[in-house]
Amino acid sequence: MTPETTPPRETLSKSRLEALSDGIFAFAMTLLVLSLTVPMVSQAEAPLVLPGQLADVLPEFILFVIAFFILSGYWLSHHRIFGPVRYVDNWVIRINFLVLFFVVLIPFTTSVSGDYSNVLEAVLIFHVNLLIGSLMLTLLWVYIYHNFAKLSLEEPEPFRMGLSRGVIIPAVCLLAIGISFWSPQNSMWSYLLIPILISLSRHWGFWRRKGIESTVNRGSGAAPDTIAAKKF
Repeated sequence: MTPETTPPRETLSKSRLEALSDGIFAFAMTLLVLSLTVPMVSQAEAPLVLPGQLADVLPEFILFVIAFFILSGYWLSHHRIFGPVRYVDNWVIRINFLVLFFVVLIPFTTSVSGDYSNVLEAVLIFHVNLLIGSLMLTLLWVYIYHNFAKLSLEEPEPFRMGLSRGVIIPAVCLLAIGISFWSPQNSMWSYLLIPILISLSRHWGFWRRKGIESTVNRGSGAAPDTIAAKKF
């Protein structure tokens, strides 16, 4: 075993780090619902007043949906990043704590921006929170990728895909920050681009792999049936 592939001395096991992370993600996602305020209306006035007050809560609800699914995406990315990893070192632990710090801030910034959706500063802290959190997650991915042989004792090729998706949320956050200077409320709609861009990224990756396989097949001169047989 070469020094490059020697497992790091673990100060915290991977399973404990993942358990802590999963707990914080679950806690943050649960806290998000507290940003929704229940209208206080008497039973007698409810038939007339409640529909209008529920409509007033709609911006907060939209922000809750955005934050919840972004946190879901963070957790899924976190799970995929740690999936092939067998060991963690001190740098993985430190960067992971930075990720969790900005994750646990999201319920607070969601509540502030939901209550004051027309105030630039209130909306900006939400966008900046998501931007830095996603950048920390991408930093975790980059560090693990560049130290994959040490952290997994395997080749990094299976881990190569995903960087294009890692820049989607930061890019959308930057777009939202720019739009917020023009219209703080409308800047929230920028996050609808995330599932669209992720879908396009997946399709682009699929057709790119198909193109590479087609080029390799033509170069090798093997018949399609022979290549298909080799896969099985």
